[in-house]
Amino acid sequence: MRKKNTAVVGAGWFGRAHVRNFHDLSNLRAVCETDKSKLDIVQNLYDEVNIYTDIDELIKNEDLDAVSVVTPPEFIPIISKKFADAGIDILMEKPMALKLDELKAFKSYDNIRVMPGFIELYNPVFEKMLEYLPKIGEIISVASKRIGLLPKRNWQMGVVLDLSIHDIYLQEKLINKEIVHAEGYKKCFKDNIHADAAFIILDFGTAIGHIESNWLTPSKFRRMYVNGEDGGIMIDFISQEISIRTGLDLQGNQPTTKSVTYNPLVKDEPLKREIKNFLYDKEPLVSLDDGIKALEIALKIVNN
Repeated sequence: MRKKNTAVVGAGWFGRAHVRNFHDLSNLRAVCETDKSKLDIVQNLYDEVNIYTDIDELIKNEDLDAVSVVTPPEFIPIISKKFADAGIDILMEKPMALKLDELKAFKSYDNIRVMPGFIELYNPVFEKMLEYLPKIGEIISVASKRIGLLPKRNWQMGVVLDLSIHDIYLQEKLINKEIVHAEGYKKCFKDNIHADAAFIILDFGTAIGHIESNWLTPSKFRRMYVNGEDGGIMIDFISQEISIRTGLDLQGNQPTTKSVTYNPLVKDEPLKREIKNFLYDKEPLVSLDDGIKALEIALKIVNN
């Protein structure tokens, strides 16, 4: 298989994670970043990669198949449009845009792959959970908890678009039904504009979803709990651990259940799996329409 010619726009800490994986999986031709100190880090690690501070110069000088855009969300649509117009496939980091119309505009490009970057979909523990779903019967409820420290960046958005949007998409993927109604409760602590904590309720008709997100708690926590008629599943996105609970004897005065926990022998990096899917697989696991639906729900919560 021919390695694709690629570029990465954005060389912050997560942008550099993209650079590392694109370098391993493809022919990484270039990295673009306006902050020269960040470019210096990239150049010291990958001296064969061309560096740019201007996107138009990059597009003019490089023969590219695909690009990853890992910048503040307000700039992602503007930057991505330049590559779309040049016929280059685009991986757009979440939340892809801050305005729904800016993201919907990419539906007009039918000659390229435009894929939202929902990294948790590629976490092996989520994939394993999907395999075990039949064991717990009809899903009744899903609860997601995603907390951590306040990001050291100024992206002009709150916790819903930064963290909650992951679980909005994952729950949609898990239950595989349209959201009938979404409602959220938000609290601002650092300023009066952007929410730092959010509690979201998603009504899927036959099941209900709950999402708790904040970026003020001094610990990192990423878990999902799925409850069904015949049992439940808990997954930890960080440790990649999965626990399955099923009933043994639920009829007597002392009902008993069985709980089995699996730990990965070898952890697999979700970002690497995501980029490989974007570059080489015939069908992406997540589509532009999936990203639009998740952003639409997130923005409803933000603006209510």
